[in-house]
Amino acid sequence: MSKHTVVSKPSVGILFLSLYQDLSREIITNYAAYASRPEPPPPSVDGAPPPKPVEFDVQVLTTGYWPVYPKYPNIVLPDGIVSVRSRFEKYYNGKYQGRRIAWQYSLGNCVVKATFPRCTGPKELMVNMPQSLVLLCFQDDDGDDGKGLTIDDIAKRTGIDDKGELTRVLQSLSMGREGTRVLRKIDHVQEAAEGGDDAAAKPSSDSPRKKQKVRRTVGPLDRFRFNSSFTSNQRRIRITNITMKETTEERTKTHDSVSKDRLYFIDAAVVRIMKARKAVDHRDLMGEVLAQLKFPASSSDIKKRIESLIEREYMERVDGVSRYKYLA
Repeated sequence: MSKHTVVSKPSVGILFLSLYQDLSREIITNYAAYASRPEPPPPSVDGAPPPKPVEFDVQVLTTGYWPVYPKYPNIVLPDGIVSVRSRFEKYYNGKYQGRRIAWQYSLGNCVVKATFPRCTGPKELMVNMPQSLVLLCFQDDDGDDGKGLTIDDIAKRTGIDDKGELTRVLQSLSMGREGTRVLRKIDHVQEAAEGGDDAAAKPSSDSPRKKQKVRRTVGPLDRFRFNSSFTSNQRRIRITNITMKETTEERTKTHDSVSKDRLYFIDAAVVRIMKARKAVDHRDLMGEVLAQLKFPASSSDIKKRIESLIEREYMERVDGVSRYKYLA
């Protein structure tokens, strides 16, 4: 039996984009009725038991209304989550054709159940999706040699290619506030200064050894292990991830990306109104566009998009009148 275990509790929340926000509640309600129907269990792989059922909760967002979030194209999800994700995609693709689901794993939240030798009963760790995947790397072992996993080892197991994000996750799990350090960092610099595995065989010096300062960074040679000495009186422990300080350049890039996405929504709103009305005055068009948009937009932005649609021959201006006509 393993000295420690980390298992995924059947509770996960994943958020995704590219749908209209006002359809979210209806989609979730309809899917809940669909998912309540019995489904044959998935076949076992190599005699292993099928994955436990997962409580699945989704929220539907719209691309143009939210900032840009990190994407994990190679992410490795547990079988239980893959199963419910596939079932939702099957339901959604059969009901709504021509729409695209883009999963935003960085916004997902999970509850991971973990047992620690020095704790009475299991603990429920409230973490985000990347944190939960890192924790599952330590479910049964601490690496092939038992000395821990490096950041490269964890990247291969989780599929999280962004080393910056993975560094922040490891920092939150091993160097966070007291009572949340469920992993233990083995600093290769400090280990080398203390003599590594041979330190115990060396005679002790008469002068006290100067304590090495613990580095807050994560290097490629640092290793991480399950913290078997972890203790906490709380049953539920929330571990917040370390947020990245956004630079001015990154902030500008994000703003430009969101602004570009919103231009498409303005275009769609104008075309939708013109197609329904065929002809409309400028003032009425501006008012209806502003009423349909769910994000702040200036009149100058809408005017620019109208001029762009006129140039692309989606609509035309009636001569001598502040009025537009839709071109089929």
